[in-house]
Amino acid sequence: MIDYKQKVKDKKEEQSELESRWIADEELLYLDKYIMKDVAGNPVPDIVNVTLNRPAVFAANIISALGSTVEQVVVESEDKNIDTAYIEDFQKRAFASANSGLRVQGRTLLNPFFDTQLCIRGRAAARCLFQMINGELVTDIAPWDARYVTYEMGTNGLEWAAYETTRTKAMLEVEYPDITVTGKSIKVLDVWDTEHNEVWVADKKIFEQEHPFGFCPVVIQIVPLGYGSILLGTNRIKHEGESIFFLIRDVTSELNRLISIMQTLNLKAVKPPMKQKKLGGGKPAKYEDVTGMGAVTAMEPTEDIVPIDYGDAQRSAQMAYGMMDKAMQEGSLSSIDLGTLQFQLSAVALIEIGEGRDQVFIPRLSAKASINQQLAEMFTKQVGLIGGSIGLGVSGHKRNFDVSKLEGEYETTYRYLVKDAKVDAARFSMAASAGYLIPDKAKRRDILQREDPDEDERQLRWEEAEKLSPAIKMRRTIETLIEMEEDEEAQLMSDEMGINLEQMLSGNLQQQPKPEEPQKPQPMMPMFGGGSSAKKASMLQQTPRATVEEE
Repeated sequence: MIDYKQKVKDKKEEQSELESRWIADEELLYLDKYIMKDVAGNPVPDIVNVTLNRPAVFAANIISALGSTVEQVVVESEDKNIDTAYIEDFQKRAFASANSGLRVQGRTLLNPFFDTQLCIRGRAAARCLFQMINGELVTDIAPWDARYVTYEMGTNGLEWAAYETTRTKAMLEVEYPDITVTGKSIKVLDVWDTEHNEVWVADKKIFEQEHPFGFCPVVIQIVPLGYGSILLGTNRIKHEGESIFFLIRDVTSELNRLISIMQTLNLKAVKPPMKQKKLGGGKPAKYEDVTGMGAVTAMEPTEDIVPIDYGDAQRSAQMAYGMMDKAMQEGSLSSIDLGTLQFQLSAVALIEIGEGRDQVFIPRLSAKASINQQLAEMFTKQVGLIGGSIGLGVSGHKRNFDVSKLEGEYETTYRYLVKDAKVDAARFSMAASAGYLIPDKAKRRDILQREDPDEDERQLRWEEAEKLSPAIKMRRTIETLIEMEEDEEAQLMSDEMGINLEQMLSGNLQQQPKPEEPQKPQPMMPMFGGGSSAKKASMLQQTPRATVEEE
């Protein structure tokens, strides 16, 4: 029998450096108070310690941006007998049902949880169980905090995964009423492998059960940044799945140091240290007596009281701050990315900025898409073991699904697209400026980057039909009036439509309604700017995006 308690202990020791990295990232996220220390690690006295909010602002913007992305689910198959729309609906309802369960428990929903995990931990994990309990399908997807997850991969996927949490006495007694808990809280270890599940409380196994899945019902996805899975050095684990802070982790502490130095120097400028030349030595004058407003101090001609010159440290600190601030912007988000510029940018400049900013998101979006795709594949396999017909969805919007229709060869792809109103407007301007030089489909696919350009084409053709044919427009209007129960107006328009048809059949085309003229698309903003904006847009193209300063 495998001793999972020991395996978890060994894994935790193996990833101890990774644990230290996670703790450091949490301190950045929560803006732990900065304390300047000397080379020996001792706090430096008489320092105005300053903690900048840059890491928290950076994290808030990235996590919020990930949460505002547009989800696109596509199921594709070469088998024409597979109803891909049916499978897409099944997956959407499955996730909605699982989120509903989390909402009832007062827990964070799946995607928001994954967004934060992928940004701060550099990975995300979840345990997935779709089971029939008392004749009802229970959709249980539990997101796990990756800091407390240990696991081992095998040749066929995940061999086992464990989640160690701290739970209150009340929570444990509700879930496991047969055990006796001492103390207010206690650590619980939940272990899953390809065959069974076991639970440990305070180094004692209190629960064990087999499961029928044939695979470990846990999914884990690591962000492909940090290179720990590529550069296989002895300390590679601490570099696996880097957080959004990995380019600014060390710079942040140095920036806090510089700001603290500058603030300390500013305070010294207000109340500088003094030196006093005094005949015969003795006790110096009180600081307030010689520096107070309107103070008069009597002394011998050879005596003096002057501020101590501590050099041009302030200018040096300001120069160093400029370099550190540039490094911070290059590793996070610049003022351009945050939308704090005070001048209008051209369409080209906005698109370039948007593409540069998206590089921060792309690794997280790919990992988010992958973990949701894995979950979809996993719960589909689990309901396949149940078979028959299952009810799925949130309360009031459930639908019965025939499990046999979920079988077959098909591929599910999840995509998350970043939407930005300014960048979208810039793309529309570029598409309009292209005119008839390239096909409209290419504009939608390559310039506008629409999620489904083929569906856009079909919808546009449907709308164009009533612009080309007044009869089609009248018919659709009549159908709408009938749906709105405006029967009298629908009848009047129907009679008018009948008269027009009679005139057309008799060859009288002069009285017919004219088709609408198609509107010509107009750019929403200048392509390359104008005036001062053009000059600044040109500067943006020649200057690294992180070095452009606010005006």
